[in-house]
Amino acid sequence: MNILAVIDHPWKESFNYAVLDAFVSGAGDAGHTVEVIDLNAIGFNPVVSPAELAVYSEGGSHDPIVREHQNRIMHSQHLVFVYPVWWSVMPARLKGWFDKVFLPGFAFTPGDVPKPLLTHIPSATVLTTTGAPDDLHRTLYGEPTRRVVCEGTLAFCGIASAEWLNFGLAGIAPRADHEAWLRKVRDYALGL
Repeated sequence: MNILAVIDHPWKESFNYAVLDAFVSGAGDAGHTVEVIDLNAIGFNPVVSPAELAVYSEGGSHDPIVREHQNRIMHSQHLVFVYPVWWSVMPARLKGWFDKVFLPGFAFTPGDVPKPLLTHIPSATVLTTTGAPDDLHRTLYGEPTRRVVCEGTLAFCGIASAEWLNFGLAGIAPRADHEAWLRKVRDYALGL
């Protein structure tokens, strides 16, 4: 299976990169091919310019990397997103990536009743970290990742199954917890 993983974190030494490495290791051992887009490493510009907004409804973009990333998505059977949850959502580069890459005519049809266009991708995985405990993030804050990313973005565009794994108290919990979480991610990827 061809897997496309997108990570958004500004620090290479973060636990998010360890999560990505664990996923790539497990998926590789399972025989999958994993391609990684590191939004910070490539300096992805998340800002939709007025010129881009002018061609948005036609699915246009003035950023050449958008078509390249769309092509990578079209050749993928599974998508993975790795990021920290900040203020209940993803960091700016990933938000802008969704805004600029998941365009009308590519990810969904334009019009009054949009139809999903990424139905060739049956599944996705969202791997997040939070400073808050996982249960608090899910209950008190209303599972914003599930609502915004899994349902509001991925399912809307036709990716029917999106599994979300969150690691709360990242950077705060004991080292043994972090090591157990990385084993969980690797085992999860092995099972894809």
